[in-house]
This record gives sequence, C-alpha cells and structure tokens, in this order.
Amino acid sequence: MLSSVYLTGETIEAQELSVQTMAPDWRAFATNKLQRYGLRVVNPLELTWSNVDSLEAIDLSEGSDSRVRRALDLIDQSDALLANLNRSSYSTAMELFYAHRRGKMVTVVGHPPFNPWVVSHSQARFGDIDEAIEYIIGEKPQGLPLNWALQYEALLAERYEQFPPAGEPDYRFLGGNLPVLVVAPHATAFWHEGEFQEPDAFTGSMAALLNRMSNCHSLISNYCCVADPCWYLETPMRRAFADIVKGGRIGLVLFLLGSSWHEVPGLQLTCYGPSPHQNADYANRLKNKLSVLEHVSTDTSDFQVKPLVRFSAEELGVPTMVLKMHKRYRMPRLQLETFGQIVHFLREYLEETGIELERSLS
Repeated sequence: MLSSVYLTGETIEAQELSVQTMAPDWRAFATNKLQRYGLRVVNPLELTWSNVDSLEAIDLSEGSDSRVRRALDLIDQSDALLANLNRSSYSTAMELFYAHRRGKMVTVVGHPPFNPWVVSHSQARFGDIDEAIEYIIGEKPQGLPLNWALQYEALLAERYEQFPPAGEPDYRFLGGNLPVLVVAPHATAFWHEGEFQEPDAFTGSMAALLNRMSNCHSLISNYCCVADPCWYLETPMRRAFADIVKGGRIGLVLFLLGSSWHEVPGLQLTCYGPSPHQNADYANRLKNKLSVLEHVSTDTSDFQVKPLVRFSAEELGVPTMVLKMHKRYRMPRLQLETFGQIVHFLREYLEETGIELERSLS
C-alpha cells in the first residue's frame, strides 16, 4: 500500500533552507524527492493559512472552519507528517499535535534547540530539510491495510448518526487515476421511507482502502444521510455521482453494500449496463476471483438500491456492479483473514479492469 506524507508549514523558498535546487519552495522540493522514492504526498496548498489579527477573518459560527475540518481529514488519511517549523505558525503546531495524537509518524525540520512540546510530539527532528526527507524515505512509513481501515472506520463512526455541518456535503470523494468508481452509499446511517437505517459497517473504509491500494476513484457517504442516496435520486450524493461519472471518464462502477445476518450468508453480485454480454464478462471475472472465498450468488433482493443503479446503468450508460457482503466479511477485528482476502481480490480486479479500461478509453 502506497504510503503518504502530509506537508505542513509556511511557504519558504528552498534556497532559504540552504538547499541547492531549482524547486520554487520547500514544498515542491519535498514533493519531488518523496515521490521519486514511491511516497504519495498530500500537499494542501489550497489550505495555506495567513496570519491574521482579526477573529472576523474566520467564521466560527459553526464551531469550526471548513479548512480546519478538511486539513484534519487529510491528516487522518496520511501515514506521516512533515512539519516545517522554520517560521512559526499556529496551524502548523496544531496539525503537528493532532497528527501525533492520531499515531502518525511526525518528522520536524526547524531551528534547534526544539521546544519540549515539539520534542514530545514528534519522532525525529532535523535542522536541515534534506536530512528530514532522507529520514522519512529511510523509515518508509507504512500503514498496514487493516490498521488503516480500522482507523478510518473509527473516524467515520463518529459521524454515523451525525448530519453534516452547514455548507458541507454528506459524502466524500476520493479521486484516483483508474477509470473505475467504487461507491459505498450506506457507509453511514441513512433514512429510508421515514425509517432510520443502520450503516453498512466497513463498506466505507473498504472503499477508501481500495482507493489507496488500487488508485481507483471512491465515493463514500461521510455523514448521516437525511435521504437514502440509493432510493431518492434528488440527493447531493446522487448529483455528485453523476458529475463524477460524466466528467471522470468512468468505465465501470462498483457498489459496495452490506447484507444482514438474516440474509444469504455470503457474497451476492449483480451487474447492470447497456450490454448484456459485457455485463456477464465483468461479473464472471469478479465471481471467479471471489469464488476462492465461497460460491458467489446472484442477488435478487436489491430493489432498494435499484433507482441509483438503474440511473447509473441506463441513463449514464455505464456498466454497474452491486456487491453485497455478509457481515462476516466486514468484521476485520474478528475476521481479519476474511476481510484481508476480499480486499485483496477486489484490488486485483479493480487494477486489472481499470488498466483495460484505460487502454480502451485512450
């Protein structure tokens, strides 16, 4: 699984840090070097903070600024953090503290001697940015898929039954490069025909994990949905889904859903789309992979998700698969091997199918 490093710190020209490079600033220098060694860089330049004296510069009426929430989400999705403390910054110090509390590998570059707070909340500290980057490359922070999924689900669970703050959507989109979209529409709780429905636990973290491992696109419900996005077509998530499929040259959609204890105790797969022959090919290839686990049956009880599935397959004209997984496939704390196996096979399938689609769409 590709490791990722979150960069935090004020913008400083690389030359100011005694680095011989053509890069315009330390972020570009760090990004270029880390990526050459196979690390993914989270470089939230759009979240650059400006030092302000007036509290009116940030609207605190909703309890937290959207930039803060996005920064924390990005840190949660990363394995390590590189903090540049050569210039003091409240936001950098807070992000450093948060990352350490979340169990991330924190590396600091700045002017020694370091403050005891910095020493207590970082693994390594350097006066030279090149040495700091070399340390990260040598350590190669690697989040185990299981640990990463457990951490992601724990964060998601905090929002299972919480409606999104004003101005925020109830979904999260994780972009990738492969023309395949994995959707977890019931990763959080939702309302269906006036009835409150429990989330399909670990479908959201599985979709996010597949995004990290295969570089597919993923769309995940991120807060409690006031209306089931699979049943009602006039929802923010459905509109985002349509925009992603239309604008992202998506060649295949895979829905990840859960089934309860009283349903068929296994895996159920159906495929819809404009071409029956193509549907059968996509479904059979995935069934062949998953059949190592057990027999994969055809689901005939997915009427509750039919509106969104039909919209995808018929109106958008994209082959659309629905995989329903019994709870024992979504219990990594108790069924570690089973969870790991299904993620492994789905990753293989997405990579193989995605590469084929890339060739056909190019």
